Amino acid sequence: MKQTITEVDNMENEALFCPVATTTFIKNISDDIYPLLELASNEPDSAATPLLKSITVLLCNYWKAFYFNLGQEALVHLVDTIPSSAHLPLPIKQAIARDILDNKDKLAIWSLADDQWRDHVANYFNYEVSNRIFNTYPAGTRQLDHYFQQLTGIEQISSFWHWEKNEYPFLHSACSVEQACDIHEQLMLLPEEISNQEDLAYLNYHTVCEYYAHTLGLAIKTQTAIKALLDVHHSDRPDT
Repeated sequence: MKQTITEVDNMENEALFCPVATTTFIKNISDDIYPLLELASNEPDSAATPLLKSITVLLCNYWKAFYFNLGQEALVHLVDTIPSSAHLPLPIKQAIARDILDNKDKLAIWSLADDQWRDHVANYFNYEVSNRIFNTYPAGTRQLDHYFQQLTGIEQISSFWHWEKNEYPFLHSACSVEQACDIHEQLMLLPEEISNQEDLAYLNYHTVCEYYAHTLGLAIKTQTAIKALLDVHHSDRPDT
């Protein structure tokens, strides 16, 4: 591993709208996973296998935590950025409407009056609700797409997962949306396969390094898509 994860800090700065989720993800994989990959690179393949399995599970956990936290932060930014409740994505409108209609308090509707709808939406999509949406589907591309669609209105955020050759210094080949999703699906299935002690002879050092770089590419593309959404709404605000 000649390229450290921290070398991306000065690229795509415009995409880092969400510093908590992003910097935490970068710090975690830089501080925890990169040294383990360095260690694995100095071991024989047979000795590195248990270590590589541990690295893979850790990478998946950090990746899922990243997009869960990014979704929550994106919702808060979206609610704060849009000029009025009319601009809320349809899934959010539907969820809030159900919540109000199911509320036995006949005055609950007034929680949306004036600018109070911002607080109501933010409070409704708390950790418990976000976690329930997040776990609608098993870990994978469908889970991620559904989660961001419900919290931001982006129909298929994975459609942004593509890049050209050498677009980023840590990714040396071009990648289509289909390829990016296929690799993502393979990665997200690995923790269960590892837990079931399935034969993973193909999980070598090079493959894990590829997964490592791939998740970083997905992270940049995912938050870039959300930033584009927020920029559109920010430009629509009357006070800008």
